Parts: sequence; structure tokens; C-alpha cells
Amino acid sequence: MAAFAARPVAAQTPPAAPRAAPPAVTRFTPQTLQRLAQNLAKAPARPRVPPVAAAQALSYDDQRRLRFRGERALWADLGGAFKAELFPAVYLSADVVQLFEVYDGRAHPVVFAAEMFEAPDSLAGALGQVAGWSGYRLLHPVNSPDKFDEIGAFQGASYFRSLGRDQQYGLSARGLALKTGEAEEFPRFTSWWIERPAPGADHVVMHALLESDSVTGAYRFQVTPGEAQIFDIEATLYPRVAIDAAGVAPMSSMYLFGPVDGTNNDDFRTGVHDSDGLLIRTSDGGAIWRALANPRQLQMSRFETDKLAGFGLVQRDRDFEHYGDLEARYDKRPTLWVTPLDDWGAGAVQLLEIPTQIETDDNMAAFWRPKTPWAAGKPVTLRYRLSWCDEPPAGQLCPVVRTRIGKNASEGVWLYVVEFGGVGDLNGVDKVTTADVGAITQSTLQAGPESGSARVVVVFKPPATGVAELSIGLTRGGAPISETWRYRWSG
Repeated sequence: MAAFAARPVAAQTPPAAPRAAPPAVTRFTPQTLQRLAQNLAKAPARPRVPPVAAAQALSYDDQRRLRFRGERALWADLGGAFKAELFPAVYLSADVVQLFEVYDGRAHPVVFAAEMFEAPDSLAGALGQVAGWSGYRLLHPVNSPDKFDEIGAFQGASYFRSLGRDQQYGLSARGLALKTGEAEEFPRFTSWWIERPAPGADHVVMHALLESDSVTGAYRFQVTPGEAQIFDIEATLYPRVAIDAAGVAPMSSMYLFGPVDGTNNDDFRTGVHDSDGLLIRTSDGGAIWRALANPRQLQMSRFETDKLAGFGLVQRDRDFEHYGDLEARYDKRPTLWVTPLDDWGAGAVQLLEIPTQIETDDNMAAFWRPKTPWAAGKPVTLRYRLSWCDEPPAGQLCPVVRTRIGKNASEGVWLYVVEFGGVGDLNGVDKVTTADVGAITQSTLQAGPESGSARVVVVFKPPATGVAELSIGLTRGGAPISETWRYRWSG
């Protein structure tokens, strides 16, 4: 989440500018933050606060040489199960934010000091000019009782990320997305209030102020670590203007290639992706599995419902041999699952897929877009849970476990091979296949290679131009027994 600086450190560092006095200690409650956000929404948006020039000039390698001293972490001297280490404001992509520690009902400013960091002498001058924080990370002994592991990082715009037990970082979440796929507006968390955990607490509570041109917001996070990391979030948003392109519970991931794309590449690996599908579940028991793709051109897909039970970008394939990368360990990347904790009404889960040729690009985005626009001046409250896990809670339907795609260029057709797990005996099972344009010229249902699995093979003749939406599902006695596989053909 850090940016790469392009300029070297100056040979002579100018003297540091006088520092502003730190904010005063004040009383704090969630209602305090809500009033602040509401009042800010009645005034013009405040400008961003970028890092000072000397900090922006640091190279990426120099930034990595600034190491926060573990003994200066919040709560390091309390002997509890949590710590918070802080990030200096030296990243081009991360604005300066205010940090407060909350205890005894009061918000105590966390004041930046250069001595909180280990740094070589050559960086002492630049470090002395750094004027604040860009974010923080939470630590907890989630993998071993005698070692504190990073369980979450909060830095840059409204980005944050987490991971479950025995996982490696992959996809990221955001507090809010606006006009994704258009001239996007990036809301940012500008202040954080981190509550000191009570003795023996199994969770941490943080509060954040969100600011943007169109909206402000008051956020409450409750982070509970375990096999999966659970973030319970409550957000109250105050639109300055009418908003018809909000992205709720947005997330960003990466998909370069995988089994869906065949082996037509020069990479030694057979798969490179943080997520391999978008899963959507509805309260009436339905489920859609949309296999991800690295498209030739940017594309947006919508999945409308008024019965949303959950959605997320999922890394379903956990077989190391399907990736072969000992360093990246894509088989250990987390799934991020969103569960609404109240009724979100009608709207759509939207998926943005952006073409890329490098694995460092987050080219996948998913979020919930409400059908009803948010009115200017009318608060909006949202409650939801984020689970950073291997797999979402088990559903009632047979899951899509594998997708393969091939092309017969001489006949101008595409072959789709989709496998479903947990089907069992195929007696009475029927396939349902559709294409909104083009034609499915052949389809077969057969037992899959693994016990209890089923395979559907579809031959598709595409249209001459445009795109086509394909779907495959299984029924028994006319009732769905599987997730509905969806895919977009785009030529």
C-alpha cells in the first residue's frame, strides 16, 4: 500500500519547519465523531494533507529502512494480547492522518517523534522533518501464542487489509467507493481513534473519520482475531450532494491468469491471482459464482438483487501445485466475505475487471451499489461484517470447484468445462445452460473426476461482435442444487 518515490534523498536537508502544537486531550464517544462528521458535511471539503517534501523524496528502499521500534507500540507495556505499531507519513499515496488513543473516555493524541524509529544516520535529517502519521497496523498472536503477528493494516485513502490464520496478505478493502469505473472519487480516513483494549479483551475497537468531496462519515470497527479475522463495521455517512454511484463494502484484488485462461503464457506458474471468483448469496438460498477474468478491455458486470445475504472475492483454489510460487504463495491468499447486518434493500453487486499485464496491479474490484440514491443532507447508516478467511461459511448449494476454457479456432467455437462439488449420484440431476446472445450448440453432463463431483461441458458459438453472458447450473426435480456459474465472453 506504499508508494514508490522517484527522487533520491537531497544531499543537504533543509531545517525542519516548526511543528504545530498537538491537539488537546478531549472527551470522546462515538456520538462525538458522528457530530464532527455531520458538521464537516455542512462545510466545503477540507484539502488533503500530503507528506512533507523531504519525506516524499525518500526512495522506496529508504522508506523500508525506517523501522518502528517495537517497544514504542501502543500497549506494548501493558502485557495484553494486542499492540498497534504506527506508520510514518512518508508515502506518496498515503496522506497525513491524526491518531488518537482512547482510554478513560478521553482521546489522547499520539504525537509523532523521530526517536520512535530506527534509521541510519543518512536518513536522520529527513526523518526529523516528518510531520505525522500515515496509518497503523494491529498485532496479535494469531498463529503462535508467543509471537505477535500482523492482523490488519490501515493506510492510504480509506484502504485497509487483513488476513486469517496461516495466510498471507492479498486483497484489500476500503471504507467507501464513489463512481468506480468512472472519474472515481477516493474518500479517505483522515483521523483514527483507537481504543485501548480492556485487560483480557478478545477484540480491538477503532473509530475513523471519513472525508471526501461528496460525503463525510463516522466509522466504528471492531476487530476480532481468530481462524478468520472478523471486522464488524458500522458507518454513518453524511452526503453533501446526492450520490447515485456509491460503492458499499468495496474490495480490490488481483487476477492475472489461471486455469480459466489455459496455458498460453510465458510464465512458469499455472496461476497468478489473489482471488479466482466473485461469490454472491441471496437470502432465498440462491448463489452465483462468477469466475474472474483478465479482460481485453475494462468491463463492469452487475448482479441485481433485493435479497442480498453476502458477497465476496474468493480464493477457492487452495492447491499449491495450481500456482507453483514458493514466494508469493497465492494458495494462502485470503477470501474477503461481506455479510450485511441489516437490510440493504434493492441494489446490485458490481464487479469491475481491468486488463493488466503485471501481478502488482489490483485489477479486480467488487462492491454493493444501492438502487436508491443517497439524498444530500440525509444520513445513511450501514452495518456489516467482513470475514478474512479461507472460504465463506458453507452454503446449501453444490459449489463450483473448477472452470476451464478452451477454443477451437477452426470451428469458431469455445469450450467451457465447469465442475461442481458435492453433487453425489447424478440420477435425477439436470443441467441448465444459457447464453443471452450467440448459441450453445452442445452441452453434456457427466460424473466429474473427483468423488461426488459433476462436470458440465458446453460448446458455445459466440456472436460476431459484442459480449455474451453465459450461465450453467444444476437442478434436481426442477429445484436448484448448485451455485449458478456465470461468465462473460468478450471475444
